[in-house]
Amino acid sequence: MNYYERIQRSIDFIEENLTEDITIERCAREAYMSVSGYHRMFLSIVGYGVGEYIRMRRLTKASEELSRGGQTVIGAAMKYGYTSADSFSRAFKRRFGVVPSKVRFPSPELKGTKFERVNLMDAQFEEERELAQKYPDIKVIRSLEPMKAACFTYYGEDPESHAFDVLRQWANEHDVFFRGQGYRVFGYNNPDPSEPGSDETYGYEVCVTIPDALYEMLEDVPEGFERGTYDGVKRRVLSGGKYAVTSVRRDAQGEIGGEIINAWKRFSTWLHESRYIWGGGQYLEEHFGFNAFDDHIGGVDLYISIQDAPKLPAVIGKEEEIPACRAVVFRTEGADALGNAKQSWARALAFAKAHGLDPKACRVFRYDKGFSRTPPFFCAVMIALPDSFEEALPEMEAFPGGRYMTAYAEQEHIAEGWMRMERWRKESKATAGNHQWLEEWTLDNWSSPCGTVKLCYPIAK
Repeated sequence: MNYYERIQRSIDFIEENLTEDITIERCAREAYMSVSGYHRMFLSIVGYGVGEYIRMRRLTKASEELSRGGQTVIGAAMKYGYTSADSFSRAFKRRFGVVPSKVRFPSPELKGTKFERVNLMDAQFEEERELAQKYPDIKVIRSLEPMKAACFTYYGEDPESHAFDVLRQWANEHDVFFRGQGYRVFGYNNPDPSEPGSDETYGYEVCVTIPDALYEMLEDVPEGFERGTYDGVKRRVLSGGKYAVTSVRRDAQGEIGGEIINAWKRFSTWLHESRYIWGGGQYLEEHFGFNAFDDHIGGVDLYISIQDAPKLPAVIGKEEEIPACRAVVFRTEGADALGNAKQSWARALAFAKAHGLDPKACRVFRYDKGFSRTPPFFCAVMIALPDSFEEALPEMEAFPGGRYMTAYAEQEHIAEGWMRMERWRKESKATAGNHQWLEEWTLDNWSSPCGTVKLCYPIAK
């Protein structure tokens, strides 16, 4: 149950008990939150304080009953928790511009607006009915608001624990406590890990939302930061936008790491089947449930940035069979592989020139793995060799070929082109193949890539 669902649970409780004595403590329990955290989170999500929401809903319900007739002013006052008709009348007039005794059936139009029941699930979420039945645990938030946060990242062994330790100490020194659930605590890899089980370490960043006054005291995260620790706690704005969210709980042994991995895999399958594509924003892990020492003992909500897939042109391209062949492949591996793609290109072009390959007789492809969260990450440039090339080399591999749907994109719009291809697949209900995604590049006499790029989307036969 994410924060929105928790607050909605308390709203439902309030609505069912508007004529009863409602305490903030009971509302907080319905939301599984502390009283202080519940106050802050309710105001943040709903836009009104809890007490104000209850008052406005009670006055609205009273106005509806008075408008229908059959209810006295004193009766409405007593029913909705006012100690006297006078106090009820004053509150009613402040809200609607007239005293309740002037409201008669059929009633004149009230000057103030009625305050309708808040339904966060309608206001904040959207869904595809088909997918909602298959993935009831995954919700789509129309727009996650940007959040000002203090952050700290650690790069090295066990980065999660180190990052949490430093930020926890700083936060407590400034009267910010993770266990006060009105403060939202997020974490994410920065950068992502590389090969599983390798000696290469990775970074983890922890953020906690903070008040404006505290935010202004901090410095921004340094520009161009890639890895290493910050020189102290910095500030950043967690960008908002459309996100999908799912909740993860600990297993019977109290462990959560395996559950998080499984949830990310489920997210990947959901995204593949949905009408959305990756939105380009930061993956987020929101931690909730902390003990008296601010140690994390609860669950995690996972957020993935999404966007509606762009509209397609009338014709996406044509089917093409790329034949099996011998090829030379030049890979740049590791977490920074995509940023260092030029290394793969330089090695491939140097090889082609050194071996006197005819650019008109060779097809050149690029492919990579870096947009998913799971390692290994790499960027590869592949040259399909002509049949006349007889030399055996360590760089040579057998490319199996396969059937592809193709489309063209300008170099600066390759990402958008792939988004359109994925949208095409979903709309056409084509089955994606298991063979390699490819980009075919045009080169000018083995110089740098030029012109448009052919995108080759693998499809099943």
